[in-house]
Amino acid sequence: MSRTASTPKDQLVEFVRLRERIDDLSRALLASATPVFGTVSLPTPNVDAAPELAFIRSASWLYSHYRETGRVGVKFLMDRPAAQNLPEVQAHERLVHALRTWSQHSINPAPGNHDRGILQTCSDWFEKSCSVLLPSSDDDWGQALHALLGEACEFISQLTKQVEDIRADDARAQICQQWEDRISRAWPAHRFHEIISAVANDMGRNTIDPVALFNRNENEIRRVLRITSESNLEFAARQCIERALLTEIAKLLPITGKDIIEVLEVEPGKRVGELLQEAQKLYEEHQYPRDQLLDQLASLISTASEPSSSAPTPT
Repeated sequence: MSRTASTPKDQLVEFVRLRERIDDLSRALLASATPVFGTVSLPTPNVDAAPELAFIRSASWLYSHYRETGRVGVKFLMDRPAAQNLPEVQAHERLVHALRTWSQHSINPAPGNHDRGILQTCSDWFEKSCSVLLPSSDDDWGQALHALLGEACEFISQLTKQVEDIRADDARAQICQQWEDRISRAWPAHRFHEIISAVANDMGRNTIDPVALFNRNENEIRRVLRITSESNLEFAARQCIERALLTEIAKLLPITGKDIIEVLEVEPGKRVGELLQEAQKLYEEHQYPRDQLLDQLASLISTASEPSSSAPTPT
């Protein structure tokens, strides 16, 4: 479909048609009959609405396809050697992620901040697509919407070609098994939450928020599950979660420098920092609660203040 000859509504219809085709192909190809995308809960955007609103909703809708329902299939197909040689495929997926973040979150584009890269990605694309750094008029937003949906159709067409190439590949069975293996390791978030709750309970840390801990460590936990050779994935996931939990616990001392100053009556200064370092070592080794940890520090202070037994007795 020509991008210059189509309307956003035409492009949206084309995207849906291509999505249904790639889902049908992957269901037929994989023994598990798993679609690349499946059902997206977000409603299909109304591209006849105000252009700015239509653009923002379209970016979120595409994000749901690429990073949520299609997270496993899209990543697998993008990792195929042929797709790796298509920079526009890689760039479009990153763009949709950046547009969704830029349009729906408060960002801080200060120099050196990660958000600066997001703003740069978006503004570079807007300048290329509608000749402005950031859209302001309905015409700007309309051009941006047209460009975004056109790129989305091209993106999904390339993914569809990857599926068709797998079907025709002599190593089809092996490639499909790799895809199935990737699917089997892509657990839903709630499964990790359940393991985190169990691990925290076993360690006596019932106050740990499993959702928050998983959100902070999701990339590493999923990476380990994706590359592990351990056949028992539950065991591998638990090992990784235990390590993450221990690391977080070790960072969260139950005392602060203020406690050392007020409870142990230590003058503010270098000594407070030294005692916090000692507290960190003690806490990592013994997991002392607050009062016991302060008692241990008090003992250290007392021992340090005692005169050395080897010191000569004054005459």
